[in-house]
Formats: sequence, C-alpha cells, structure tokens
Amino acid sequence: MVVLAYAAGASLAFVSFGAPSIVVLFLPAGVTLSALVLSPRRRWPWILAAVAVTEIAVDMSHGMALRWAAGFALANTAEPLVGALLLRRFLPAEVDLRRRRDLLVFLACCVGAGPITGATIGATMLAGSLGAPWPQSFVSFWAGDATGVLTVAGTFLAWRYRPDPKPGAVRGAVSVGSAVAATVIGFWPHDVPLFYLPIPVLFALAFSRTLEVTLAAGLATTVTANLMTSTGHGPWAALQTSEQLITMSLQLFLATTILGAWILAVGVAERDSARWDTSVERAARLRLHALQVLTTDLAKAVTSEDIARAVVREGIGMIADHGSVAVVPPGGGETVLWTSPDRPGGQAPDVRSSLSVPIPGDDGQALGSLTFSFHREHSADADVVAFAETLANLTAQALRRAHVYEREHNATQQLQQALLPVLGSELDSVQVSADYRPADVAHQVGGDWYDVFTLPHGRIGFSVGDVVGHQLAAAAAMARLQSALRILAQAAPGPAQVLDELDRASSLIPDAKTTTVGYADYDPATRMLRYACAGHLPPLLVTGDGAAYLWGGRSLPLGAGTATRGQGQVVVPDDAVFVWFTDGLVERPDEQLAVNMQRLADAAGSLPGPDAATLCRHLLAHMAGDRTRTDDTVILCVQFTGAGPVTPENG
Repeated sequence: MVVLAYAAGASLAFVSFGAPSIVVLFLPAGVTLSALVLSPRRRWPWILAAVAVTEIAVDMSHGMALRWAAGFALANTAEPLVGALLLRRFLPAEVDLRRRRDLLVFLACCVGAGPITGATIGATMLAGSLGAPWPQSFVSFWAGDATGVLTVAGTFLAWRYRPDPKPGAVRGAVSVGSAVAATVIGFWPHDVPLFYLPIPVLFALAFSRTLEVTLAAGLATTVTANLMTSTGHGPWAALQTSEQLITMSLQLFLATTILGAWILAVGVAERDSARWDTSVERAARLRLHALQVLTTDLAKAVTSEDIARAVVREGIGMIADHGSVAVVPPGGGETVLWTSPDRPGGQAPDVRSSLSVPIPGDDGQALGSLTFSFHREHSADADVVAFAETLANLTAQALRRAHVYEREHNATQQLQQALLPVLGSELDSVQVSADYRPADVAHQVGGDWYDVFTLPHGRIGFSVGDVVGHQLAAAAAMARLQSALRILAQAAPGPAQVLDELDRASSLIPDAKTTTVGYADYDPATRMLRYACAGHLPPLLVTGDGAAYLWGGRSLPLGAGTATRGQGQVVVPDDAVFVWFTDGLVERPDEQLAVNMQRLADAAGSLPGPDAATLCRHLLAHMAGDRTRTDDTVILCVQFTGAGPVTPENG
C-alpha cells in the first residue's frame, strides 16, 4: 500500500506538476511519514527501503540518471525518518492533532525539521544535476515537501486518531467536494482575483466539521490548486517569474491557508472540550454573551430611550423573567420607565422575588435603576447580583454618553436655526416662505441652506445649497459659503459670475468641495429673473399655466473644475411662484429621481393660485409625508407679487 501510494504521488509530481525541472508539491513526503508514524518501529527499515526503491524506479523511468535518483531517494527517506523519530521522541503515545501541543510538535518535527533535512540533500542534488542555485532550490524543496507532509500526513494522522469512529461519509464527501469546487472556481481565471475562495470554505469547515474532514478538504484543495496551476489556470500561472518561485509561493499560500484552518479547528475543538457542564456555568456563559451583545448595542445607542430598550431586551431579559429600566432625566424631572414588552406598565402579578440595582452616577446621584423580577423565590443569587451590577455599570456609561449627546443635540438644533436666515419684511415685491428639515433625529445639523437678501438697485437674491454631510463640519462649510455668496452677489453682475467667484473661494473653505449651489436674482422693475445652478437641481417656476423646471444655466458643482459658468433668465408673470429645493425633497433610495421631480411639478401645478406659504406646506406634505428622511431637505418658495409682506416659515 505504501509503495502504491508513494509511486502514485511521485508520478503525479512528474506528470502533472512539472518535476524534475522544478521542485513541486511532493505528496509522497506525507505518505512516507504517515507510514512510519502509524507503524511499529521494527517495520521502519522495510518501509524506507521500499520507498527508496520506488523513488529510484520512478525517477529513472522519467529519464533521471541513477546517481541523481539515488540522491533523491536518500533525501526522501532521510526526511520522514528524521520527522518520525523526533515526533515519537516528544509524542511517544497517541498523536491527537486537535491538541495544541501535539500540533506544535507535529509542525516543528514533521513539517519543519524533517523537510529541512530533505531539502538540504535535495537542493544539493538539484544544484549538481540541473545547476540550480542552492538557496532557491532549498527553499522550494522545503516548501513542496512541507506542504505534502502538512496535507497528507496531517490528514492520515487526523483520521487515524479521530475520536468518532464513524464520521458521516456523505457530509464528509460534500465538504471535500465544496472545497474542490471553490478551488476550481477560484483558480480558473487569470485576471479575476478569486483565488481566495477556498479560504472561507476551509474556515467554515473548521468551524462546522471535524478536523479530519477539514484536513481532507485542505488536501483536496492543495492538489486541485496545483493541478489548475500546472494546466495554465489561475493567478500563479499568469505570473511572469521563475517556475520555482511560482510553485514555491503557491505551496506557501496553500500551506498557510490550511494551517490557518487547522489552527481554527483546534481552537474550536478546545472550545468544545472546555464547555461548561453545569447549568450554572452555562448560564454564566450566556450572560457573558449577552453582555457582549449588549455592549455592542449600547455603543450604537444614541438616546436614553435607545439605551433603556436595549438593556431591557438584551440584559434584563437574560437573567430575569421580567424587568424594567427607570431613568431620571438630566437636571431632574419625572422619571421615565421602560418595562419588558410582555409587562406593559410594569404589571407582573406572578413575581415571587425581585432585585433592584441603582444605575450609578459620577456625582453619587443615581441616574436611575434596574429592576429584575422572577417567577421563583430566591432567584437573585450571587451570580445574578454580580451580573446585575455589571449591567448597571454598563448602563451608566451609556447613559452618560447619551446625556452628553442630548445636550449637544439641543445645542446643534439651536446652531442650525441660527445659521438659517431670518426672513424679514423689507422685501416688498415678493412673498417668501422656506422650510428646513434635518435628515433624522441624529442629524439635526447639516449642510443644506436657503437664503434671501437684498441687492443693489432694488434687486433681490435667492440661494439654496447642499454641502455633503450632516454634521458640524458640513454646517461650518455651509455658513462660510452662504456668507461668501452674499458678499460676492453684492458686486457681481449676474448669477453666473457669482458662482464663478464662489467656486474660486470654495477652495479656501474646508469640506466645501462638490457642494451644489443654486443662485438667482430678481429685478422687480423689469420682472427679470436670472438664475444659475452649480450642480444643483433646477428651480421650478409655478404660474397659472402650470409648473415647469428652468433648465438653463447649468454647470458642475463647486470644486469640480468646470469652465466659465452660464446663466438662464426668464420674465416672470404676476403671482408666479419660484420654488427651489435640495435633493432631500425628491431623492429616495428605491425611487427614480426623474419620477419624483415630475411628482413635485404635478403637485405644484395642481394647486390653484397658491401663495408662497401654502405652496411650501403643500409640497413638503406631498413629497415627504411621515416617511423617515435620509437626507436634509430645504425648500424655498418665492412669490413675485410686486408688493406685499414676507411670510417666513422656518420649521
């Protein structure tokens, strides 16, 4: 059996892998080592003699001279002998490759010392027979033999000493087949990086299957990858370098992958063998997992409500039948209570025992309390109390973060409102209504803006803009751009020139790149409206004949390197309403922009004779409704009346 397996592996190396012109994956190295380790020592001379004769016969049948064949026979017998002797020196009894110590001994003796011995002799033979450089031949020889030992001997020894004498044959075959399929797919293309596909398969097997199945899949992966490479498939076949370097790097990649899966399987086996057997230990393990999950949830929680719900769901529910979280708002106020979902209002008539733990604050004042209720008496033992105190400390840390956020949240709301203009009553030829809606509760400050201001010679300027982002950096960039635009508009002859100058100024403003801006000016004397868009959505003009978008004066966003910008113009009729908005009003992740823009135009045109405030409210309700906003939204409605008050609406 040893002779047949060795001859088959050696012939495979010659016929399919390219030996002897290069040093390749040498599976017989693992065959010989397995035979020695699994046999009584009195049989070793016969095994080594049979291997030597087989090696010489195979080498000479492929045209190698006797003296060089004898040299390789020496290398391929000395190598497994050294590995087996050292292995049995440190592991004289059963070799369990699921144990960390046994694995380390196997790697050091059989994958390290043995192949180093063989590589020393083999590299000398290669240098003499082919004139190959000795150092490169040594590394290549060692890589090929070490991979063969790792895969073949590892698989044989794992199957020989497997704890389950009857593993599932079908599941094992499916596992090995999945590894082969992943390797074929991964190593088929040259230019598509798919060679990593066997890695997740092997790692998944290490998690879900036994070690012997994982190593068998690793052996199949190794053989398949080498066959695919030798037939011109995969990334290694496309490398423009020496064949020795190609095969050496391939073996190292495969060996590292299999060893990683092996180590993972050992870790899983050690975990399984160390499972707690008593119910108390199992409960402690579940509590630890609950704390890990809760820690993750608390790290994501923003508000006190988010934190309380997570604690009730992931923490209290782990050890108690029911429970609640009571939180005292910062600065005092009425305590807010969150209870288990199946006990609204805290009603739990079947409670036999309970535990209440304060949520500690920095100043000695409790931030609230956790209550644990149980159906059985005396359920609050020492472990439960320790878990409850840990849970209270985690809750306290999260609540302190939430209180800081809530203070900052209120401050940012005030900041956002301060950054938006106060629409006064000095504009006697237009009525203006505007609204700003943040993306969501967590983003009350952002980069969208609107503005209305007077210009020289009785003109009026309007602007809307959208800075990328929702946080303070976007708001700061927005404030600077808004102020710069106001200043530039005072002297520029028209909207196109304003955006040209603003584009140049934006290079000096952090976070202003790719901002979209729309700017228009209106002359009440001539009723001429001029407008320009730097990457912004077009404005909508609503008249008695309906609503139409103004597509003139379009150019790229700020900082996009556009050429000189253009502008459009239109003479507006009496009581026309000019609507400009940011993309949050019409963009939805699952809807087409063009469809929503048409919806907006239809909604604007369907309202008979609207004023600015009515139209603003109508369009917001029609387009946004109660859905969650994923982007900031600004809408600005300007009605050209010729005279009349301004009606600001900042909501």
